[in-house]
Parts: sequence; structure tokens; C-alpha cells
Amino acid sequence: MQNTIKTLILGAILIVSLVTSLQFGSTFIPLTDVLNSLSSHLGGQNLSIPHMTDTILWDIRLPRLLYSILTGIGLSAVGLLMQTVTRNALADPYVLGVSSGASTGAVFAIICGGLPLLGAYNTPFFASFGAMLSIILVLLCVGKSNSPVKLILIGMGMTGIFSALTMIIIYGAKHEAQVRSAMFWLLGSFAGIQWQDLPLSAIIVALFCLFIYIYKQDLDVLLLGNQEAANMGLSVKTLQLSIVITSSIVIATLVSKVGVVGFIGLIIPHLARITGGPKHKNTLIFSMLIGSIVMIWSDVLSRALYSPEEIPIGVLTSLLGAPLFIWIIMKRYKNIG
Repeated sequence: MQNTIKTLILGAILIVSLVTSLQFGSTFIPLTDVLNSLSSHLGGQNLSIPHMTDTILWDIRLPRLLYSILTGIGLSAVGLLMQTVTRNALADPYVLGVSSGASTGAVFAIICGGLPLLGAYNTPFFASFGAMLSIILVLLCVGKSNSPVKLILIGMGMTGIFSALTMIIIYGAKHEAQVRSAMFWLLGSFAGIQWQDLPLSAIIVALFCLFIYIYKQDLDVLLLGNQEAANMGLSVKTLQLSIVITSSIVIATLVSKVGVVGFIGLIIPHLARITGGPKHKNTLIFSMLIGSIVMIWSDVLSRALYSPEEIPIGVLTSLLGAPLFIWIIMKRYKNIG
């Protein structure tokens, strides 16, 4: 009952955030205009609203708002599974080096030009390619082992390799504008998100959340340890491999569109466990809700604080997440040393 009430409260906060966040940006839009625009498009009502205002709301702010929700859900859910599969409370969605691979691919496309035939899809394509290359290399190095420690350490090594490659590419840039564009992408941004970016990402994130829900009991068992889970009849290696591959697909999809957004996948699962307990049935729901709310307002701050300039979203999530991260470390290790 308590979790139901908490879910309803967070759901109400999310709905309010959805509507009110559309007001903020380089131009403040009254709430009545926001509601009229939404009613016109969703309810079929022909309400009076300035054309420019309607365009800003429907074609610019709403797509990036919805994608920020997808990103919050996706990163939080992946972070939850990474902490489960590694049994490490400090693991995050980027622990396998996927984001570093994506960053290398994206920076290559931005600075070196990529393939002319891909046009505007150069950066997403090469980011996805880099992410998948990274995870393939990690899986090849891990081999048949199901050791969480080995997985983390190889992921860290892969992160170092791709990060170095990224810096080499940036160092070789011939134009300052290319460097600025690459650095802005590396810090994350929802600028430029359009309606056509939503369908595929929404399907992938939805299927991933469905995967977690279907295997929620197996994931609970996995928290007991690999040996205990195997003794209970769970195919540990198969489940771990499924988690790694599906998580990598989600991260590759999101990072290819918005760049690297830090700390969300690390912090939100902890807040979800504090709110709803350790069972994946509850932590999934609370991770989705809390992750969505945090990402919505992080995006609002990114475009409103220094309007009309935009702060990279990764800067704000780090600013919000780092103090919480320190608090988790202090709480977790308060009796050590």
C-alpha cells in the first residue's frame, strides 16, 4: 500500500512536471498557452494560440521533453541492471565502456566528417557503431567467465582505450568550431531532438523495461550471488549476457542522440531502492518515475539558466549527482577507516 501511494505521488509530480516544464526556455510561455496548444493537438480542439508559440511548444520543446523522459527512464533502468549484474552499488550504465565507444564514434563523425551519404545521421550512426564495437570487444575479452569483477575491470580498460582515441581525434581537429561541437556533444544535450528521433528510441526503452519486468524474480535471485543463483536453477551466464547486450543497445541508442549524460544511472537506482525497497518490481517503477522527473528538470535548467545560451545537460546532472554520490559513499563506508 505504501509503495502504491508513493507511486501515485511520483506519478502526479511527473504529470505536473510534464506540463509546467514546457513553459521554460529562451521564451517564457504562459501555462494557458501550453494547455491550449496541447488541447489543440491532442484533443482536436481549435483553440486560439499564436502560431509561433505553438511551433515552439509542439516542434521544439515537446520532442526534447519526451526524449528527456526516455533518457531518464533508459539510463536509470540500465544503471539498475548494471548494479545488479555486477553486484556493485557504484556501477553505472557506462561501466562497460559503451559510452566511451560511442563518444569516439561521434567525435570521429564530427571532426573527420564521417560518410557523406549519411548526411545528418553521421553522428548517431558512428556513435552507435562505436558503442557496439566497444561491447563486442568487452564480451570477447570476458569470454566464458561470469565474474562481475572481471567484467568491470575490462570495461574500465575499454573506457581508457576509447577515451584516449577520442582525445587523439580532438587533438587533430583543424577547426575550433569542430572542437567546440565535439566537446558540447561529449557533455550531452537535447538540443536538436526532433519528432522522428522518438519512435525507435521509445520502442527500445519500452522493450528493455519489459525485459526487466519479465525477469524481475530472476534478477532478485541474482543479487544473492552467482553460485547461489546457479544452485537455485538460474542460468547465470545466459542472464548476464542478456543484460549486457540489451543494456548496451539502450545506451548506444540514447548516447547516439544526446551524448553522454552522467550520474543519472548511478544515483537514481539508489533513490529508487530507498523509496521502494530492493525488489526489482518496485525499483524499476521508481527508477522510471524518479529518473524521468530528474531529467525533465535538468533539461529545463540547461536551457533556462543562461538563456538564450544552453548549458550541456551532462554538466547539470553531474552537479546534481556528484553530491548525492559523495553522500552514498559516506553512508556506505561510514564504519570503515
